[in-house]
Amino acid sequence: MVAARPPRFALFDKRGWNTMISETLGRGSPKLPPLRKDRAEALDQTWLETFLGNFIAHDPANRLEPPYAGEPIYQAPLIGFVRGDAPLLETYKELIGPFHHTPAEVMAWAAKEQGVKAPAANEIGVVSFVLPLSDATVTDTAAEKIHSSARWAQTRLFGEICMRKMMQQLIAELSGMGILAAAGDFMPDFRKRHFPKIGWGSPWSHRHVAFAAGLGGFGMHDAFITEKGCAHRCGSVVAAMPVKSNRERLPHYRHNCRQHRLGNCMVCAKRCPIGAITEHGHDKEACSKYVMKSIPRNIFGNKVAIYSCGLCMVGTPCAQKNPMEDAK
Repeated sequence: MVAARPPRFALFDKRGWNTMISETLGRGSPKLPPLRKDRAEALDQTWLETFLGNFIAHDPANRLEPPYAGEPIYQAPLIGFVRGDAPLLETYKELIGPFHHTPAEVMAWAAKEQGVKAPAANEIGVVSFVLPLSDATVTDTAAEKIHSSARWAQTRLFGEICMRKMMQQLIAELSGMGILAAAGDFMPDFRKRHFPKIGWGSPWSHRHVAFAAGLGGFGMHDAFITEKGCAHRCGSVVAAMPVKSNRERLPHYRHNCRQHRLGNCMVCAKRCPIGAITEHGHDKEACSKYVMKSIPRNIFGNKVAIYSCGLCMVGTPCAQKNPMEDAK
């Protein structure tokens, strides 16, 4: 079933405004579903992989709307696991900031909400997933020079809604089996803020969790480069169930970046219309200001109320693959 066409004037489409408010102000996060306290089923990681794969393959939320009705937003997910007591996740309080939550803190909040005892850190697992964008969305935006394509703008909105629905349903399934589960960006204190040390950040970074889970590393554009490239969105769910790592973490956080390894790239910098990417890194302040200016264009031109850009993530050697595979 294809979702309904957005209102003719996207200015009045609540989905986009609710998404932006949730991301920037931390309002509107879903409540945790009731936890079945009379059950405590044991699950293996294969169940989690199957659930996420089936959702992307079959759920109608993974579809664009007119004029691209029926087109999938995401391709099959990449999935990684990391223990809740992994030292790197604690180190993020130093590398990112003391405001960044650990899986144990996410579970402590969820346990308080559910009226149960919080699990120990070694009893917690995190499932991290990367959702590669469709070929059509990547190709469309790679042809753009100043603004993201209409497909990309739709993907930025409906892809976020799809991902959050998937996390909500996974949390609900686990809760129904008696397994405490939550998402770091569903916590009431989650919102984007400007911090003195790092600039724009939030109390839970799906990309940094993905790095800890061995799914890839960061480029000069700050995008997360996986075996399927950096044109994707990623998410994660924390649960009171031990897991084993299924991927080897990279030796350096920029290990998949061609510029970092070989020094002969910087295509992402050339793609940026405002010069926010240099050999020194990514100017998140300038980037954020430019992205916010896209809202009127998306509302009146692309018929979705959302901000978007993504030009540095496509038309590059790392858009849909790990560029270092070619270097080998």
